[in-house]
Amino acid sequence: MTVRGSFSDWFEMISGVPRGSVLGPLLFLLYINDLPSWIQNSKMMFADDTKVCPKVVEDNDSSLLQADLKSLEAWS
Repeated sequence: MTVRGSFSDWFEMISGVPRGSVLGPLLFLLYINDLPSWIQNSKMMFADDTKVCPKVVEDNDSSLLQADLKSLEAWS
């Protein structure tokens, strides 16, 4: 992918799990195992996707969503 005709530089990845590895899915599940306990609003999780989906009706609802986003930032 180019941006205005320029490519970014290549860099060597020194951590992570190779795609298609046998242990990759298990290690990922161990990593995200406690993620749902950090989110107070409703959430949906499938494979490697997570969606926080609260219903924001009152002003207080948006502050609860913001609290979940801060929790997710701390978790990550």
